[in-house]
Amino acid sequence: MKVNEMVAARPAMEKIANMEVEGGVALAFANFLKNVLIETQDFEVKRAELFKKYGVSEGEGEEQNIRILPENEKKFNTAIRRALNKDVDIEPFDLASLDIGIPPAELINALPLFK
Repeated sequence: MKVNEMVAARPAMEKIANMEVEGGVALAFANFLKNVLIETQDFEVKRAELFKKYGVSEGEGEEQNIRILPENEKKFNTAIRRALNKDVDIEPFDLASLDIGIPPAELINALPLFK
């Protein structure tokens, strides 16, 4: 599984995480979700580091943004792609075990995370 698949699946994962399921299945899904979120958080930390490394701060307070300098765009994009394409050893979760109703459209971006 790739980091970009987990990042894209986050909204669906959060929705599923808020549904009620049987206790044992809930525990199994919570452990799966914890592993996915750890990897996603690691990516977000890496992403923030790359913005600091290749960008410049503009504005102040809540209006503060980080802009990637034009001379660093290629390096930044290469580094982000590398981080998103990182392979992660997480076994897909058995969606049927959750015994929930969920629209297929909600799962489009989360398909690689489920079996």
